[in-house]
Amino acid sequence: MAEVFGIVTGALSIAALFNNCVDCFTYIQLGCHIERDYQTCQLKLDVAQVRLSRWGEAVGINRHSAFGMASPQEQPIQLARSILEQILCFFHAAQRMSLRYKMTAEPQKLIVYEEKDFTSFFGSLHSRLKGFAQRRQQGASLLKKTTWALYDGKEFEEIISKISAFIEELERLFPVEAACSHLATIEVAELDNHEIAGLDNSTSLTALRDTAQDLDPALFAATAQKMQIIASRNLAVDVRASSDSDIQVGNQYGEGFLRDATIMEKTSNSGERVSATDRARVQIGGRFGV
Repeated sequence: MAEVFGIVTGALSIAALFNNCVDCFTYIQLGCHIERDYQTCQLKLDVAQVRLSRWGEAVGINRHSAFGMASPQEQPIQLARSILEQILCFFHAAQRMSLRYKMTAEPQKLIVYEEKDFTSFFGSLHSRLKGFAQRRQQGASLLKKTTWALYDGKEFEEIISKISAFIEELERLFPVEAACSHLATIEVAELDNHEIAGLDNSTSLTALRDTAQDLDPALFAATAQKMQIIASRNLAVDVRASSDSDIQVGNQYGEGFLRDATIMEKTSNSGERVSATDRARVQIGGRFGV
């Protein structure tokens, strides 16, 4: 049995292993010499943490008794336990590598970014994503963890890649794709319903979509759907209509469409002279969901 962060992992239930895996992300710091955009790096960590927490919520890891045992009988749950142990061992190995680096590195290379260094926008988005993960955890962390830092950009990318691969393995074990997609849609809806750092919601959704593209398929799909681009600038210079005709300048949106999409306008429609007689109906613009 592996001993990780001061405890034998075999003594933990699968749910406890999961909760501690999610918790591990909160102890990672980023070195100032990581040679990457540290805010983007932090966002990648946040997205990976949320993806893992979403999987746990989708399978009911803190609700179903089968996950509360240390020695489950069902093979998929046994395999899930093995993967979660690998995630903990991977984090532990990365931490030890970081500590070895600290023993020989020059002091100026050991400076790390802190949350106060984030812009208000990234800080707010980071807090919201962290909140998604935390509310899917249960119980206090049993492992003895302290903060540690990633100082090398290449090492960071390798860690993100490996953790993503572990999560993909977990997702393949259980048929919960629909549940994960639903949860990701809820996450995006919550972000869209709250203004982040005074910026329009499309800014936060764009940042999230770009980060999730190669890291979290469910979150990427949810943000892409929310940000369907309907671009319109509609103009009519000379409008003439009889009393029975109807001319509309602008787009029409169905109620269901407005509920499901964030709209950003980019194209244009125009008419120099518009004339309608009798019962004619004229629209300069688009119709969406109507």
